[in-house]
Amino acid sequence: MKKNPWGDDHHIALWHYTGNMALPEPHAAERSHQTKGLLRLTMACNERCTFCNVPVEDYDHPTPAQAVIDSQLDEFVTRGDETLTISGGEPTLLRRRLLALIARARQRGIRYVELQTNAVLITEDYARALVEAGLTSAFISLLSHRAEAHDGLTLLEGSFEKCVQGIDHLLAVGVRVTLNPVVAYETQTDIADYIDFVAQRLPGVRSISLSAVQPHGRAGRDNGPELLPDYAILRRHIPKAIERAQFHHIELLNPYCGVPLCVGWVKEIDKSVEAIEALQGGWRPTPGVDNQGDKIQGEACQLCAVRTRCGGAWRAYWDVRKGSGIAPPLRAATPWDRAQADNGAQIIVQAMNGPDSETWKNLAGADTPTVWLHTNRLKQGDADKLAQSGCTDLAIELNPTGVHTHHARSPLTRTLHELRQVLNLGSLAQPQSRLRTWLALYADAPKVDLEALIQWARAHGVAHIRLISGEKP
Repeated sequence: MKKNPWGDDHHIALWHYTGNMALPEPHAAERSHQTKGLLRLTMACNERCTFCNVPVEDYDHPTPAQAVIDSQLDEFVTRGDETLTISGGEPTLLRRRLLALIARARQRGIRYVELQTNAVLITEDYARALVEAGLTSAFISLLSHRAEAHDGLTLLEGSFEKCVQGIDHLLAVGVRVTLNPVVAYETQTDIADYIDFVAQRLPGVRSISLSAVQPHGRAGRDNGPELLPDYAILRRHIPKAIERAQFHHIELLNPYCGVPLCVGWVKEIDKSVEAIEALQGGWRPTPGVDNQGDKIQGEACQLCAVRTRCGGAWRAYWDVRKGSGIAPPLRAATPWDRAQADNGAQIIVQAMNGPDSETWKNLAGADTPTVWLHTNRLKQGDADKLAQSGCTDLAIELNPTGVHTHHARSPLTRTLHELRQVLNLGSLAQPQSRLRTWLALYADAPKVDLEALIQWARAHGVAHIRLISGEKP
């Protein structure tokens, strides 16, 4: 049984009532990463964060009609979501509607209700009312442990003190709190100190989701270069933050709105939401997450051994920061690079003379980020089998001698036909789930045949071509 990647202490689950007070039963773990619906109660907000990626000015109708909210809740209930995340804007602005929505969601069978909030308006009375309605957890944007930095990002004077007080009130009534420091350029070197602050000032907080400013919304239009953190700097400070979190027994997560694995997270891959979702669902879209599909892998990602667990960086990051800090933390090593092949992130399945039933079994059972099939022959139907096999990298050796004269039923012709199918299927996939193809040609084949096969490979999108020496198939 695999370890729960969200930590053994992720407990806010079944609730029982003592009078009007809801208390958590510490028996069943919240599984909000598996089935989670997001509902924005309003886009209005009492802060004006300089980096907001869903700013109120982008919405003609900031507050949806009640009928729209009801319809969305119906959809989540029908789909069987276990967690409802209520977000904004700032949902606590609409107290009566918020409390009614929480109660209605719990009454209709949604086990967990999470509130995304800046916590500025949460008084002792408000916190108690939220719990009585059925709130189970809160996701709070405490942006910095320095008041001047937090208030400077929210553009609301005094918001730091009010946020910390709101967190105190929620913790006091048993709500599980996850903090969301959205790391900006100004705060990118403060992460470890932030975690020390949380451990000392807010010891009831056991989870931190380490987001980073996105180049969207206000940050994309107005303040991108000034606000967007530099991943080259973050990749030095995130490992320090992870170390401090482990020391304090705080769960530190890399969310979808975080950073690529190479930016300090490769040794904590099981704390990265993208990596978890890749293992669970194969990169299916996550309902309710903004900017889904707005990340890409760049040239620097092509040789990464963990690319199948990472979506890359925001498209605009490659423009604004020119991909700074993005580099393979582990490089994929081909079967021909024997000295480098054992890097812990890959496995090589050998199948000379073509894959057989045992080959497909071994590929399907592999759980490393990179899974190689090393062969010199493909048979009819192998392309479709490869697409379903779990194989991430195809290393294929070919002898191009007489490529012009091979008849339609020759092993080389059949192999090239299946290889073309593999490449066509791969062109439709996202980069992180695309089957990389590595072609090795025997160097002592006739030059005319080598050149013809190299031209064919480039025309059909083979990612890597190399010449090798050795016994021909």
